Amino acid sequence: MSEPWYQTETDEQTTKFSSDFWLRHRHDLGAGEFWADRIKSYRGEPVERLRIAVENLPLPGAFREAAIATRALIREKRKENQKFDEELALLYWLAAVNSFSVSYSEVLQQPGYNVVESIPGKVLKSLPFTYDELGYEKLEILNKTDVKWLKEAWGEPVSHNTLNDLHKDVWKDYELKLKRLQQKNDEEFIRSLTDMRPTPRTTLEYAAPKRNNKKWFYIALIVFVIVSVLVLT
Repeated sequence: MSEPWYQTETDEQTTKFSSDFWLRHRHDLGAGEFWADRIKSYRGEPVERLRIAVENLPLPGAFREAAIATRALIREKRKENQKFDEELALLYWLAAVNSFSVSYSEVLQQPGYNVVESIPGKVLKSLPFTYDELGYEKLEILNKTDVKWLKEAWGEPVSHNTLNDLHKDVWKDYELKLKRLQQKNDEEFIRSLTDMRPTPRTTLEYAAPKRNNKKWFYIALIVFVIVSVLVLT
């Protein structure tokens, strides 16, 4: 089993993660089970719900489910008048990292999620940001209650952005890297098909027997002699 996405450090680890990740999901679907359905059975168990959600990052739905679970943990601590600084920081981190993706990549002509999945988790986790830079207005998975908690704890930010806004250069680098990789894979696939196709010369050799010119010469000579005899008689 490969490392979870958030622990991947290299392109090789990320590639292996993607392969194992979708293989696992195909197996689960074949067994009639899907993580998004299974997680609903843990509505009253936020810790377990969070664990399952994190296992399925970087799926957009997994970010949303992780946020739901983290909110539940915050509510529990607020109810008991306990500090929830760590949980609030986790909620904000989830919203921030989720904002690095875009819905559609014009360069690839495919969902932006494909780019995110190709980026090692530790690379994405290492992208710097602050609350003053990101704010909250452009972070899609935050709701009104989240924003209220954030402003109570950290005040009003200076600006509002997405993580993609702050690190467009990183996004473009991985977008182009994925495009080159996909083009290379397409070319190798086409080349493999070409190598499998028989050449015209080979086809003709198997399709028709070789001509024996000497044999046909003798047959023609015999026919000529027979015709000559018939004519003379």
